[in-house]
Amino acid sequence: MKKYMKGLIKVDSKMFKYFSCFFLLAIIQLNSCKGTAQSSLQETNHTGMELILNENYSGFEQEEYLLIKNQKELNAFYGKINRTRKPGLTPPSIDFSTEMILIWCGDSTASNYADLELNEKADYLQVHKLKATASKEENTFIVSPFSMYKLPLSTKTLKIMK
Repeated sequence: MKKYMKGLIKVDSKMFKYFSCFFLLAIIQLNSCKGTAQSSLQETNHTGMELILNENYSGFEQEEYLLIKNQKELNAFYGKINRTRKPGLTPPSIDFSTEMILIWCGDSTASNYADLELNEKADYLQVHKLKATASKEENTFIVSPFSMYKLPLSTKTLKIMK
């Protein structure tokens, strides 16, 4: 009986070791994925403008700036960019009572994301396109990149400086 109990204890301790190793590896893997995704998307500048998304295809033929102040407009934009995506992108969760979205859509010849700067003037918001930053992958595919920024809600008009 003692031999049988020792055998069971040996098997149980091996199982415990294997389970512990597997559990630690799973936790490490999950934490490493979260850290990469958060650091590559969130950038904030001094005016409260926060970059929330950079993607390679917007479906727009010409450069455009969109100021979105409600969920219906945001859903319409995502409807357009998700026409050719399977699975489609999910719209971010935005509180439109305190925030709004600024989207820059590049034309079909653009291969880089835009770096935008927002300056608040007395009666308008001035958006200045600085330099274009390199996209994640340099390739010869036809893309029309877009960048999405979250801003504090304002009733001021938007002026684009190129």
